[in-house]
Amino acid sequence: MNEQTLKAFIDSRQKASENTKLAYFYDLRAFVTFLAGKDLTQTQLNLYQLELQALATSSQHRKITNINTFLKYLYQNGKLPRFYELYLVPYQHQDEQNADQKRPQLLDVSQYYQQVQKPGDLIALLILEFGLKPSEIQSLKWSEFNWDFKILTVATGGLKRILPIRDKFARLVRPIKNADELFSKSRQFLHYELKKTSSLTSAQLREQYILQRVAERVSIYDLAKNLGLKSIHSLDKYYR
Repeated sequence: MNEQTLKAFIDSRQKASENTKLAYFYDLRAFVTFLAGKDLTQTQLNLYQLELQALATSSQHRKITNINTFLKYLYQNGKLPRFYELYLVPYQHQDEQNADQKRPQLLDVSQYYQQVQKPGDLIALLILEFGLKPSEIQSLKWSEFNWDFKILTVATGGLKRILPIRDKFARLVRPIKNADELFSKSRQFLHYELKKTSSLTSAQLREQYILQRVAERVSIYDLAKNLGLKSIHSLDKYYR
């Protein structure tokens, strides 16, 4: 097997796209380089398959499929005395692999409830307590925090959400005289101040809000309503 054989095989894949042909070339050239003059045997194929195990499952699947197609081509064209093939690993889509590797974890966020001394402290608490996005924090008014009835009114997109204010939040935030100046700042300013306080981004803090509510057995429909979502689909993964 040499590069001329590879070229003949790739040219035979007339319906393949240019990207597919390029993938064939790189995968097969690596395979031919591994053999490097050795006889093609099942033992050599098994050794090569062991090398591929260091790759992601989806990458293994693609390379093995390409090599098996090439080996079948060689056999059908009389260039191999028998048909060899690699064991085809079950295919798992990259998105599924990433989901397995990055399943959201409930973190200990108690450090955010120690004090509110900087703008970033308040921003982090607003996200953790109410699941607010930075754009929603910008739309807040200090007068919308009703400390007597312990509710916060959030008005975004023409809709109003009434969210409960918990005691531990009130204990830290109620002493603030007026936060309207913070709420009027740009989104970049909010992100900048949050970064001074938190190692978690606003999106990660919001995810912790979701995970906390799931742990508290809040229904998916109530959680979607509290977040101002039009459907429950984006929350499905947290309830599986």
